[in-house]
Amino acid sequence: MILAVDGGATKTVAAVYKDEILGVGISSSGNYTEVGEEQAKKNIMEAINDALNNSSVSLKEINKAVFALAGVGDSKKFTEIGERIAKDIFKDSIVMNDGVSALRATNLFNDGAVFAPGTGSVAFYQKNGEIIRVGGWGWFFGDEGSASWIAKNAITYAIRSVDKIEKESKIPEEVEKFFGGEFREVVTRLSKEQNKRLIASFAVNIDKLSKNDDVAFKVMKNAAEYIDLMVNRLKKDVNNVYLLGGVMRSSTIRNLMSNKVRYFYGYHSVIGGIITLEKINKEEIRDDLVKQLNKNLIKEPEEKLRKLLFIENTEELSHGL
Repeated sequence: MILAVDGGATKTVAAVYKDEILGVGISSSGNYTEVGEEQAKKNIMEAINDALNNSSVSLKEINKAVFALAGVGDSKKFTEIGERIAKDIFKDSIVMNDGVSALRATNLFNDGAVFAPGTGSVAFYQKNGEIIRVGGWGWFFGDEGSASWIAKNAITYAIRSVDKIEKESKIPEEVEKFFGGEFREVVTRLSKEQNKRLIASFAVNIDKLSKNDDVAFKVMKNAAEYIDLMVNRLKKDVNNVYLLGGVMRSSTIRNLMSNKVRYFYGYHSVIGGIITLEKINKEEIRDDLVKQLNKNLIKEPEEKLRKLLFIENTEELSHGL
C-alpha cells in the first residue's frame, strides 16, 4: 500500500495506491517556503486524510510513502524542513523535489525533460542518468512562463494602459474586480503583501480576457514564447520534452506555441511518486495512472476543484495527456 504526496505552491495532492489508485485527496499549498512549516504540514495532512478516507484505508496500513515537496533541494534549510514534515507523518518516507516527481510522471526513468509552468516554473531533465535542474529562480527574478509571471506582467501592462503608454485594456477593470478596490490601491497593496499564490490565481482571468483584449493577448503570447524558448533549450540535451503545469490548461498558450509537445496538468505530478516507488517504466501504465487519477478527482467536491485546480466543471478532468 503506497501513499504519494505532491505539495506545490497552490495545491497539495495525495493518492493511495495498491495495484491501482484507490483514492485521492486535495488541499491548499504544501509549499512551506510560501505558507510556513506549520500551515504546509496542516494542508498536507488534510490531503492525506482525504485520500485515506476516500480509499477506506488508515495511515497504519500504508507500507511505503513518497513526498514530492516544493522547496526540497533549494537550500539545506528548506530540505531539512521538507524532510522533517514528511518523516513526522511517515517515518521511512522518501522525500524529493516536486520537480523530480514531475520528471518521473512524464519521462518515467528514461532520459528526458519536463518544464513545469504552474504557480512558479522550473525544468528538470535527466541525461545519462543524471538529473539536472534549469530555472526555478523564484518569482522576483524568474518563474517565467508561470501563472505568477503571467499575472504580474498583466498588472504591469495594466499600469501602462492606465498611464496611456500601452493600448486601452480591460485588465485594470479586471484587477479591481478580482482583488477588490480601486486600481492604484490594489497595486499598492499587492506590492506590499507580495502574495505569490494570490497574484498567480489572477492568471486565469488574463487567459479568459486574452480572447478579446489585445494587451492580455500580448501577455499570454509572451508566456508562450518563453515556454517555447525553454523547450528549445531542453531539446539541446535530450530528445523527449514534456510540459506539466496549470498554465498548460490554457488553449491560448498551447495554440501560440510553435513547439507541439505532449503536456500534463499540474495535479498529474503526484503519479511520479507512485512511478518512483513501483519502478514503473512503461508509458501505457503511466497513461492509465493519469486516467485513474482523473476518475478519482471527479469524486471531489466541485467547489474544491474550482478553488484549488481552477477547474470549472468535471468535464475538464477527461484530459488524459
